[in-house]
Amino acid sequence: MKTVDSRENAQFKAVKRLASNASERRKSGRSVLDGAHLLAAFLDSGALPEEIFVSRTGLERDEVARLVERSSSAKVTLLSEGLFNDLSTVESPTGVIAVVRTPAPRPAPQDARFVLVLEDIQDPGNVGTLLRSAAAAGVEHVLLSPACAFAWSPKVLRAAMGAHFATNIVEGVDVVAWVGRFSGTSVALDGSGDKSLYDLELRGPVALLVGNEGAGLTPALSSAATVRARIPMSKRMESLNAAAAGTVALFEAARQRHMK
Repeated sequence: MKTVDSRENAQFKAVKRLASNASERRKSGRSVLDGAHLLAAFLDSGALPEEIFVSRTGLERDEVARLVERSSSAKVTLLSEGLFNDLSTVESPTGVIAVVRTPAPRPAPQDARFVLVLEDIQDPGNVGTLLRSAAAAGVEHVLLSPACAFAWSPKVLRAAMGAHFATNIVEGVDVVAWVGRFSGTSVALDGSGDKSLYDLELRGPVALLVGNEGAGLTPALSSAATVRARIPMSKRMESLNAAAAGTVALFEAARQRHMK
């Protein structure tokens, strides 16, 4: 195990650049997992990290030591506490950060059983929450339009809590074209929709469409959908947060599918 305690070290500078620069992550096809939970979820998916960086305090924790042991083929580097804290993006670091190859997405088929479509969701926390809800509800594919927050950013990864490795995430999708080809029922979540979400049949192939936090779905995507549906709520409130609305719809579909 190599030890690094200088900010001028080439390896440290490279991982620091990767952790702080989205274009670097996109270009290299690699992601940075900050924390024991994310690394455990990645390992549980059957994949192995390329590199692991640990602090001495972290390595003294049984959980982190076991994760390092499970990551047998990875290059492990011990960082001084100061360097590790400089690299980490969380308030309370767990002592382990992994560099992984970003999983390659698979095209979502036109007859997919359960899909979540996100259009222009720009807040990383909302994207992460929706990914987490989608994975928990049993969604097979999550499609993101080009204007959505980068799915593999540190903030999205933290909010999703491992969901990235439990569902197929496809970014940069022409969502209007995809919905137009979809053979199942596509449901546009719209506060002014003419049907209640709870009156819909959601047990067959379904795609749930969630739009931008402020503007909602674009007219083009809303028009391409099979149905526009609202979530009934008290008149004291106009709408739900995009992540909350998407989660309600996801679990209504999961309920109808008798998820246990």
